[in-house]
Amino acid sequence: MKIDKVKINGFKNLNNFIIDLDETKMHTILLGINAAGKSNFLEALVIIFRDLDLNEKKTITPEFNFDIHYKCKNNNIRVIGIKNNSLKEGAPEFIKADKVGFTFFVNDIKLTKSDFYKLKDEHLPKYVFSYYSGISNRLEKHFDTHQRRFLKDLMDGLDDPMRPLFYTRLIHSHFVLLAFYGFPEEKINVFLKEYLNILGLESILFVFKNPYWYKGKQREGGDSKFWYAKGVVKDFLNDLWDASLAPIPITEKVREDFHKNPEEEHIYLYISNQEKLANLAKKYGNNADFFKMLESTYISDLIHEVKVKVRKLNVDGHITFKELSEGEQQLLTVLGLMRFTKDEDTLFLLDEPDTHLNPLWKWKYMSLMEEVVDKDKSSQVIMTTHDPLVIGGLTKEEIRIFYPEGDKKTIKAIEPSFDPKGLGVAGILTSEFFNLPSSLDYDTEQEVIKQYELLAKKNHEGLSVEEETLLLNLNQYLDEIGLNQKSIDPLYDKFLEALIKEKDFKPRPNNPEEIKKQEELVLKVLKEISSSK
Repeated sequence: MKIDKVKINGFKNLNNFIIDLDETKMHTILLGINAAGKSNFLEALVIIFRDLDLNEKKTITPEFNFDIHYKCKNNNIRVIGIKNNSLKEGAPEFIKADKVGFTFFVNDIKLTKSDFYKLKDEHLPKYVFSYYSGISNRLEKHFDTHQRRFLKDLMDGLDDPMRPLFYTRLIHSHFVLLAFYGFPEEKINVFLKEYLNILGLESILFVFKNPYWYKGKQREGGDSKFWYAKGVVKDFLNDLWDASLAPIPITEKVREDFHKNPEEEHIYLYISNQEKLANLAKKYGNNADFFKMLESTYISDLIHEVKVKVRKLNVDGHITFKELSEGEQQLLTVLGLMRFTKDEDTLFLLDEPDTHLNPLWKWKYMSLMEEVVDKDKSSQVIMTTHDPLVIGGLTKEEIRIFYPEGDKKTIKAIEPSFDPKGLGVAGILTSEFFNLPSSLDYDTEQEVIKQYELLAKKNHEGLSVEEETLLLNLNQYLDEIGLNQKSIDPLYDKFLEALIKEKDFKPRPNNPEEIKKQEELVLKVLKEISSSK
């Protein structure tokens, strides 16, 4: 599953928007200032593939106009989506279709809806996996239909494979750790020790609760111990019951907030060591299927809490998983779930998965993804970040820069003109990737600029007594911190003085247009200096 090109019109700030990805690369990193449309693009992709999956059994009207090209199972797929009535309103020229709804092409041949979905597995990604680090539910809500459908199947006792659209939640970090220790691997054990300082699993306490759907009535095929849960969930809970030490049913008060403490029926199931967990897990074949069974109890609203105790390096005794830092939980969750859903033709959409990570982990993030996840070469990762450390080892083909153009009503996405690899953090920050005018802090940068302004004025107009004093103080301060006002090249100093004098000089260009104007201004100043020698 590799997205090649996408055109979008009418979704949030993505109007007449075009992005062309390098489908030969396994990952694309999206850069840009806040509100430049990066998260909106990921959200649009979720909606597109959600609707394409749901459209098989129920006719779906696209939420916005789009034209997407991607590769799946060695097929070149193109789908055009036209929103209801948008043809009458006049769809933009770059999205052309002769009908409202979806139009399908496979290897340049137009297909009917039925023909497209006859080979659905060859025409759509196996999984669309999404992670969002923010606090809003902007992405989560788009997965509700698939989650409700999955829950209905569980309630009916059906054992379906993992749903095609999967959204990551905080509870999943516990399940990832349990699935890892249920099927221990040397590579994963090394990762857990080196990055999370986790030496082993101590114990697990599952706290199950009365689910919202239980109304006190018997359900045919259900188990009374577990509020008449049925199907694969019932079977898993019974396996867990058998593996646990002295199961305890109890009714206790639960804190919902500072003024609500209702009573709730609970069942405590305690797994006393890693060996018992592994014996339980092996009934389910592999860590991905074991993870699915753990998650099915959560989807069924049966889990109140999971308390996992681990042994950590340089820590006396054990700690609970909740005591791990936000960064540790984030790293484990994202990489673990990617490993479990790494099947061929999977699309990973990650919105700032590096938010809580320390600089060393950010620096190693892309290589960690390769080492831990073992992604299939037919899968693709599209990820946003605001950190130069993450992209330090990438090529320009693996990056797209989002920026607002002109009146900011149009969002552009471009490939940078050179690789970030080899530039170093300071070089990346002060280049087109992040457009910082300097790697210095803002206040020091302003003092350097002021120094050159005063030097330029001194050489051409002369300074007042107050300005001479200010320049002297600036020279002394900048010299103390290692920023001498003079370089070893007098011509370069002359160039800086002349550049700062230009009224059109802008220390902080914000987009490619402003960068181009600044480059033209630099050339103009250089020519003037050359001609005056």
